[in-house]
Amino acid sequence: MRQPRRPEKSRWLAHIWTVLLPFYSLAAGTLDPTEVTNREYLQFVLATGHASPDYWVNGRFAAGRENDPVVLVSWNDAVSYCRFAGRRLPTVDEWTSSCEAGKLKKRASVWEWTSTDVDTGFKALCGPGDSCDCSHRYRPEWKNEVKGFRCLRDSPSVTWLPLFFRQGAIS
Repeated sequence: MRQPRRPEKSRWLAHIWTVLLPFYSLAAGTLDPTEVTNREYLQFVLATGHASPDYWVNGRFAAGRENDPVVLVSWNDAVSYCRFAGRRLPTVDEWTSSCEAGKLKKRASVWEWTSTDVDTGFKALCGPGDSCDCSHRYRPEWKNEVKGFRCLRDSPSVTWLPLFFRQGAIS
């Protein structure tokens, strides 16, 4: 026969979740709200000496294009930029969950690089437009006019949480 739940234990659990749930949410990464722009990528190029995209003239993008997503970048270019910015490329799951939650703003209809390996030697791309589709596959060294990216900032690890769950830590 099932024992009735003790109210004090239920209240205790509710208090724990009230405190821990916000920190649990922080444990996940934060995807940039928009794709990396030409202006942002130029800062990276100038600071590191990294090659600029092929469509830029003399290492600069066209006037009025500073807020357009940077395109014609390979997967390796995207990884290098994200590392420079203290971030990383998102996985397909991270990108999809943000997209389905309506948290992604799109500046243009571009496919976005992810860190997810698919098949042998291919990476998954997600997008374009209002789509949350991640079925596109591309070799990391390939690039074209509709391939861009956004980065993900990992949240700091919450290493002190286990302290709450030691025996006798909360009485």
